[in-house]
Amino acid sequence: MEDALEVIEKVISQHSKLTENVKTTGEKMNDIDAVFISQRETYKTAHGVSSVNNLLDKRDQLLQSVNILGDGLKKHFDYEEKVLPLVFGEFLMKDVLHDHHEILEKIENARASLVKLEKLNREELPAKRLEILQNINDISKTVLNHKRYEEKILNLTKTVFKEKEDYRE
Repeated sequence: MEDALEVIEKVISQHSKLTENVKTTGEKMNDIDAVFISQRETYKTAHGVSSVNNLLDKRDQLLQSVNILGDGLKKHFDYEEKVLPLVFGEFLMKDVLHDHHEILEKIENARASLVKLEKLNREELPAKRLEILQNINDISKTVLNHKRYEEKILNLTKTVFKEKEDYRE
């Protein structure tokens, strides 16, 4: 089994990769948001067919990005839930587990919203723009806040373990 400092370093390293996935998902959201805006303008000029197809293509890209983020977070959370109780203890893990559950739930809600886009008619699509934008922004904010919280605890814990090692020498 890894020692506490190795666990801490590994979790912090994984956070960097997950942060990149969150940024990529946010960038895909910007793409789909731009399509919604152009779609609204296109409706005004009655050229909606290609815009709807473009929207669904962008939706597919965003959905793929959300799936990658969700899968990566699930693997990361599984690892954390296995090793962090040894480092954090029961009380800190309650907050961590709560955040993990909340984040995965938000990802599932975003996936469901994106899948439902295909079933909507042209008039309903623009109304979903804000819902999707809010879902992705909320996921990004929640993941990044959770990362900051965990890293604060991890870095403080790392300091304690290092000081203990220095004390023993």
